[in-house]
Amino acid sequence: MTDDEIMAEGAKIAKERAQGKIISIDELCARLGITLETALALATEEASRIYGRPMRIEVIPDRLQ
Repeated sequence: MTDDEIMAEGAKIAKERAQGKIISIDELCARLGITLETALALATEEASRIYGRPMRIEVIPDRLQ
């Protein structure tokens, strides 16, 4: 996907969420054509920007599997 296509899809997703639709992270990644790792990296960057300090996402393995 081009940057413009990603932005257009993001706008569609934002509109759907504003209407109350719940979109899973799997669906979000598929629609944007990105991996889960990329989505988490982008979320970390955005959280750092919002809170004004470095943020990170820590993945803890599920011990029950």
